[in-house]
Amino acid sequence: MRRFIALTLAAAMPTLVAESAEQRGTAPIMAMGAYVPTDDMEESEAFYRALFDSEPRIGLPEFVAFDVAGGWFAIVSRDKYAPGSKAGSGAVPYLQSADLEVLHARATSAGVTAPEIIEEPGIHLLKITDPNGQLIEFFRLTGQ
Repeated sequence: MRRFIALTLAAAMPTLVAESAEQRGTAPIMAMGAYVPTDDMEESEAFYRALFDSEPRIGLPEFVAFDVAGGWFAIVSRDKYAPGSKAGSGAVPYLQSADLEVLHARATSAGVTAPEIIEEPGIHLLKITDPNGQLIEFFRLTGQ
């Protein structure tokens, strides 16, 4: 199964990026992705469908990936892909947003408690904890 996912990712990634790293004259990284382990794939998939207001690009029983700003945000089975990890103990995905208020409303309508948006000079932050305990941070630069 891991080989199938790796082949699927390898086949799909070039279609997500219009030009190669060599054409841009940058490092060979083509896109950024993040994944969060979960103990409940169905609940997590439903939450992220509502949060991102989109359908996943890949929908396997233990691996679900959404196209987010040209990269992939995935939900994976903790038992299969991150055995031994504790809920909410991994890296924190940090995503830029044009509208934190919309994300706040989506998160609360999907059933999680989202604290108010933090307004700091130059940046506003929204910190959401998903149903599985994973912290996700969104930010908007304000130019102030």
